[in-house]
Amino acid sequence: MREQIIVGAGLSGMVAAINLAREGFKVRIRERRQSIGGLTDIEGLEGRVINIGDGTPINLERLAAYTGIDISPVAVPLKECRNHVYGKTVDLTFYEGVPTYLVERGPRPSSLDVFLYDLAVAEGVEFTFNDTVTDFSDLPPDSIVATGLFGEAWPALGVPHMQVFGYLAMSRTDEPDPRVILYFDEYTRDYAFYSQVNGARGACLFSRGRPLDVSVKDRFERQLAENDGIVFEGWDAVSIGALPVLSARNPRLFAKNFILAGTLSGTIDPLLLFGVHGGLVSGKIAAMAVTDHQAALAEFARVNEYFRLGFLLSTLYRTVPIWMLKRMTWAGLRLYPVMAPLAGERAFRLLPGYGRL
Repeated sequence: MREQIIVGAGLSGMVAAINLAREGFKVRIRERRQSIGGLTDIEGLEGRVINIGDGTPINLERLAAYTGIDISPVAVPLKECRNHVYGKTVDLTFYEGVPTYLVERGPRPSSLDVFLYDLAVAEGVEFTFNDTVTDFSDLPPDSIVATGLFGEAWPALGVPHMQVFGYLAMSRTDEPDPRVILYFDEYTRDYAFYSQVNGARGACLFSRGRPLDVSVKDRFERQLAENDGIVFEGWDAVSIGALPVLSARNPRLFAKNFILAGTLSGTIDPLLLFGVHGGLVSGKIAAMAVTDHQAALAEFARVNEYFRLGFLLSTLYRTVPIWMLKRMTWAGLRLYPVMAPLAGERAFRLLPGYGRL
């Protein structure tokens, strides 16, 4: 039985592991944390657990058919979203033809991470925890590297990346319903958000490329309290990690003699940074690459077909005058109820693989 090494027990790494185990491989995942979704060493969150909701459009049936994994038991339907956009508030009900879900990330049994872990263990995947790879040259060829936001792999494998900085707050809530609130404001050319699912709640304000002053955090904190009645006891300044948004050519399935998966591979939406869908899809492609490089490379290119368009839109979003950005964003929200049914899945073509599985 051939052994396959995977570095990183995130979404993409575990999807790859499950598929390879089903094909008869002896799979071992090396994970730096002490458990699934365990204590992190991300700067600013050392010794903390990240437990937060992550939202994304998903066609659950197609995703299950593609990856061989049905995540519906841990996918919570999200019907609406509140948007605070440059001083205007708009409550959007999502078009039902493009279903959106929240998944919990973290160490609790209700999380997507633990769901995949339990499935991987049932398939015979071996996990070694507290196992940090310090020298990638020691790994066998065609090892799958799926280390997510953690920084060491990016320079070691020559993957272009941009540092992301921000502020994060997390706690528990007794409110049972899922909830997402987005903030687009002048203090960042990215955005800020609040999410809650399964009793876990969190808020994050971030900026790619440069740290944000604490006064920006204070402003977002006040907005949450005054507009939405949401208060956290404490906030942490964090270096969120590395993201593959430095170059329009960022997506890559191979680096040196390794296979990449998840965030490291660039399988994300470069505009809004949706990553869950791409992570799951890229895990399947990474598993394919173990046995057929060329077929996997063709599939990887197909899934990431719109990354360059997304990169261009992201660049424009960060460089157009703020007055123009405000008017464009307001118009987009106003037209959403009319345009969403017309655009359908095409509205999310920047999401890797969405509408093309």
